[in-house]
Order: sequence, then structure tokens, then C-alpha cells
Amino acid sequence: MNKLKVGIIAEAIIILVLLALMIKIFYNPFNPDNNYCEKNYDNANKCLLSPRVYTNIILPKSYLIFNLGPLKKEIEDYLNESNLNVSVYMANLRDGASFEIQSNKAYPAASLNKLPLAILILRKVESSNLSLNTNLSILDEDRDMSSGSLYFKDISQLSVKELLYYMLSESDNTATNVLGRQATKEELTKLSDYIDFYSNDIRKEEQPLKTTEITTKKVSNIFSSLYLSTVLEPKDSELILSYLKNTSFDIKKYANLPDEVAVVQKEGFHYLDDGSFFHSCGIIYVKDSRFSFCIMTEGIDRNKAPFVIGEIVNKTYNFIVKGRNMTKSGI
Repeated sequence: MNKLKVGIIAEAIIILVLLALMIKIFYNPFNPDNNYCEKNYDNANKCLLSPRVYTNIILPKSYLIFNLGPLKKEIEDYLNESNLNVSVYMANLRDGASFEIQSNKAYPAASLNKLPLAILILRKVESSNLSLNTNLSILDEDRDMSSGSLYFKDISQLSVKELLYYMLSESDNTATNVLGRQATKEELTKLSDYIDFYSNDIRKEEQPLKTTEITTKKVSNIFSSLYLSTVLEPKDSELILSYLKNTSFDIKKYANLPDEVAVVQKEGFHYLDDGSFFHSCGIIYVKDSRFSFCIMTEGIDRNKAPFVIGEIVNKTYNFIVKGRNMTKSGI
């Protein structure tokens, strides 16, 4: 019996020794299986690199543009030489690189308020409280001639989808007033808290859509949210951005951009006794590059401000093109 036990123990020891030798031979901690993630990209979330690399959303050796310092200096030089009061926030949405110029300065939100309202309306559509085909009545008190064309049209009702188009593409205030009745102050506050959209506390404001303040950095948050579809279903984020692609403010004309470049943007302006402001925030698409921009101006003539914004967007476009060309020749 003792011999049997000794034999079993001896066999167990031999097996353990052989296993140890096999591990030593076939596993080298200094040479792990680095090809596993490429072979099993469906499980890329278990790997150490970004899953976007293994799913080809970002190609290896893509040389994304990280250093935005030269672009910031070029824009700062332009603003200083022209003595312009402008705030800028710029971010590469592919890698997170960014820069800011007076990005914490607060401005009247103006029509940029229409962005969170559009998100709230589509949230209601997704929760079946509304339908894009639901017709909403246009009341006399909704009509506002200061922006958009609906005021001049003999129309008593429009679908939610049509109202969203007018509100975003034409920045129509009448459409905004109709859709605004579908969203509560509490809903607007919750969305603002999530996105960090407003600079002031809208809980204390009696008319949040008319008295809110924003910064370039905070407005960029909402475009990042839409781009990544963090709040809405992809099709609804896509709908909002598509309505912002061809707006009444033709930023591509002012920036002198080629036809193949796409820009989604929302403008907002405020020219009253308490100040002169013109804003434009959005995303510029140059091939596979995606740059978020937000530009806010103060004290610049209403006819001149679009050209100032266009100049900054043009410099951004040229910087992206130059950066892409440099990476082709290597570092």
C-alpha cells in the first residue's frame, strides 16, 4: 500500500514538473501573445488598447493631431492684430486634444439654446411621449418675426419633425416657441446638469431660454454628446446634426471651404442695447478628421462677425490639412 502511495506521489510530481517545463517553454512573460486582440477583435474590450484600434475605427499609425499649439498661436495672433474680443474652444474629437482662448467667459446663449431643446424633444419621441409625425398647433403668441420664416407663412400647425427642421436649420423662433411648450424647466435643468451646458443657475431664472449664459467650452460639450450619441439613439443624434449641416448661416461660404468639407454648426446672435454678440459652434469634417469648434464674439459689427468666425474656421481647416499631410511623410 505504501509503495502504491509513493508511486502515485511520484507520478504527480513528474506531471507537475512537466507542466512547469511546458509553461516555461511556451509562455514568456516578456513576449505575450500580442496578436490575440487582433485575432479576436470581437473581444477587444478585454485588451489594453482602445477597442477603436482593433475595430478599425481608428487605424494604427494614424498620426492623429495632438499638438494644437501652433493653431492656437495663429488664432491668437490674428485676434490680437485685429484687436478682436473673441473666445474660442477647439477640440480634436478623435483624440481629445484641445485648446482654449477665454473659454470661461460667459455670453448670452441666444439661439444656441435651441440645441438642448432639440435633444429634449427627441428624448420624448424615443420615450413615445411624442412622435415625429405629431402635429403641433402654432398659436398667435408663438409667432416671432425676429428669426426664421414661419412668422410670414400662413400655417396653423406643423409636425414635430418639420418644427425641428425650422428650429435648427433656419433658427426659427416661432418653431422654437411651439416646441418649447413640450419641454419643462425641470427637464431642461436635468439635461443641462448632465451636459454642463449653462454657466448660470437656470433654476433661479424665470425665463431660462431667454436669460441663460454659456461659454465656448460648455457648448462644445453638447456637440461632443451629439457626436458620440451619449443621450439619444444614433438615428436621432444623426437627425439633429443633419439639420445643422445646411443652416441659414452659411459658414462654409465665410470660411471659404471646399465643397467636399462638411460642417455642422449652430449660430446664435444677440444685438440689443445690452450688447453685441455673434456665436457659431459645431464640428468640421475633413476626411476622417473631426474637429469641434466654438467661437463667440463680442462688440463686433453684425456684418463683420461672420467673416471673423469664417477666418478662424478657415485657419482651422488649413491646419488640419497641413497636419494630415505632414503625417504622410512620417515624423
